[in-house]
Amino acid sequence: MSVDSYLRRWHLTPDGAAIRTPGSDLLPVVWQGLPAMLKVARSAEERRGNALMVWLNGQGAARVYRHEGAALLLERLESVPDLAALALGGQDDEATRILCGAAAGLHRQRPGWPPDLPELRRWFRSLETAQVRGGAFAPAWATAQRLLADPRAVQPLHGDLHHGNVLRSRERGWLVIDPKGLIGERTFEFANLLCNPTLTHALTPGRLERQSALIAREAGLDRARLLAWVGAYAALSAAWHLEDGQEEPARQSLAVSALAHSLR
Repeated sequence: MSVDSYLRRWHLTPDGAAIRTPGSDLLPVVWQGLPAMLKVARSAEERRGNALMVWLNGQGAARVYRHEGAALLLERLESVPDLAALALGGQDDEATRILCGAAAGLHRQRPGWPPDLPELRRWFRSLETAQVRGGAFAPAWATAQRLLADPRAVQPLHGDLHHGNVLRSRERGWLVIDPKGLIGERTFEFANLLCNPTLTHALTPGRLERQSALIAREAGLDRARLLAWVGAYAALSAAWHLEDGQEEPARQSLAVSALAHSLR
């Protein structure tokens, strides 16, 4: 069903401009006097993310008020302060600590696992294909194979944890939105943080060294293994960029991968 269908079905009042992303349609609304966000998925990946939000049940994540089919009605969180702006404005450490705290809320132990989430290994098929290009792809694929063959602390993951997907509730603190949803090693979850909020910022001299050490302390991770995951993930991201014809982001992502490999 369309956004308009759910407006009628759930008695929602529009409260802002519609937003269209590659995988979903979103609209700020008011529901029973509460500010909310209506999200209608248009892809299987977004549907899986919706199912994970339902499973999280508001623990470490925005609350789900209603759900049906491809649609979620979510607690509307605050985008101020903006974590990307915080990091780019000289408070990188503070933004990273907030992100690690949000990850801790997301990763708390829960009974059972949500159904039908893909395994992390499936995501790396694009890197396997790209490694024939050589260059930084080849060592990154070798690293990915080693990590995937010996997974540790496997659990449900957000899959796209970064500065734009952690927002604030005045009552409950920092919470996640918009997961992709997958099953994999917990350390992998943090690799994306080190490629954000921009690739240019990620390549700032000394930034990867400092933030990887900070994340390792805050999240209780082995720093060398975290850097290995950054090397693998950044090359995977480069493969995805090339699939989309985005050569400059692919080049920068490969530079992050090479830097991570050099620091282990």
